Formats: sequence, C-alpha cells, structure tokens
Amino acid sequence: MTYQVTHLSDVNNVGPLDRVNRIIVGTTLIAVTVLFTAIPEAAIAGIVAVGIYAGLTGFIGWDPLYALTKASQRQAPAPVLEMAAAEQRPEEQPSAGSYKKAA
Repeated sequence: MTYQVTHLSDVNNVGPLDRVNRIIVGTTLIAVTVLFTAIPEAAIAGIVAVGIYAGLTGFIGWDPLYALTKASQRQAPAPVLEMAAAEQRPEEQPSAGSYKKAA
C-alpha cells in the first residue's frame, strides 16, 4: 500500500500541546526509573518503554496508535468556503450617477 503525502503537515497527527505533554511525561518516566532504584526490573522495563514511546511520539509529532484509529489532535484547517470567501473581491457597487430616473 502506498501513500502520497502532499504536505509535511499531513504526516503529523499530534497537536502542539500534546507533543509538549508527551515529551515531559516521557522524560519524567525515564528519570523516575534512573532515580528510584528500588523499582523491580520488570517494572523498570515497562516504565522505560512507555517513556520512550511517549517521548518519541512527542518529538516526531506522529503517533501510530492515532494513525490506526484515524484520530488527530491537530487543529483543523479553516474551511474551504471561508478561504474562498476571503479571496473573492467585493462586488462593484454602481456609482451614484449610473442610475436612470424613473419616468
């Protein structure tokens, strides 16, 4: 299966606030495993895996789980109709001397 990406922004499905949160959570989880050595090894592996996943998806801006569920945290682009209305020129108003008097 091939995908054609027209814009690089089409690849990102994680919003800016979500990206910052993921980076903070990922870094915090990895720091917790380094600082607290009393955690069992199996738990350390799980915590580090979740921390790496959160951090990487935050840095990259793309989450494979969002892609599977077709979810997105990005802000939707402006509707096409609003963009088209902004590009149209206003209709020309008839000048004051261009009308005829009724007889």
